[in-house]
Amino acid sequence: MIFYFSGTGNSAHAAQKLAQLLGDKVKNIADYYDNIYKGVDISLKDEKYLGIVCPVHSWGLAKPMARFLRQVRFKDYEGEKAFCMVTCGDTCGTADKQVKSLLKRHNHIVCCNVYSVQMPNTYIVMKGFGTDADVLRDQKLKNAEPEIARIAKAISTNSDYEHYVRGKKPFLKGRILYPLFMAFTMGDKKFFAEESCTGCGLCAKKCPEKNITMENNRPKWLGHCVKCLSCIHRCPARAIQYGDVTQDMGRYYYKD
Repeated sequence: MIFYFSGTGNSAHAAQKLAQLLGDKVKNIADYYDNIYKGVDISLKDEKYLGIVCPVHSWGLAKPMARFLRQVRFKDYEGEKAFCMVTCGDTCGTADKQVKSLLKRHNHIVCCNVYSVQMPNTYIVMKGFGTDADVLRDQKLKNAEPEIARIAKAISTNSDYEHYVRGKKPFLKGRILYPLFMAFTMGDKKFFAEESCTGCGLCAKKCPEKNITMENNRPKWLGHCVKCLSCIHRCPARAIQYGDVTQDMGRYYYKD
């Protein structure tokens, strides 16, 4: 079983593609949202694999996946091997060490391999960041397919294959910038919908955190955002904005 979290679809596609190549199944961890804070027991008795797929956010695991791995209890799988594949726009910092620690500490599972796959950038709520140019976006998507295939082959044949792009100064990014990002940038007070909002409700439907509700045909954010940015990127009217940063930014989500 491959468990995944995805906001704009990169990791959802990567997980589904990997599962297809391995003959495995996928499970969206958003399906556990209502019970995750109470702890969730998941039996893996009949599963061949335990896989984790999620995006890198600020050189660490996306918050929902880190929370899931802290709260979940995998049963009938103790001492077995697991793998992780993270999607990233550029580099991954210490996300590999993070997922290994979470699995070993809380579930006694050995995460043998962590792989990374570069896919299009989606972080647009801070000046200096943005989506990729069309040519780079398309090249990343093209390159991702054979990379996922190579990872699947390494997993299925239990062979050595190292592909994890840590980047420069991973300790600084993973141990200092990532905690600061999680502590101070998760708020949703700057999100708003412009007058062009049609009230379609897609933002609420696609929010994996159930952080958006529709009130008088307008989105209302509920205060527990994880900055996956699904709402901004998926809005068909480009009506959702974040402060004064995103008005001229590009939009992207993975289109099947």
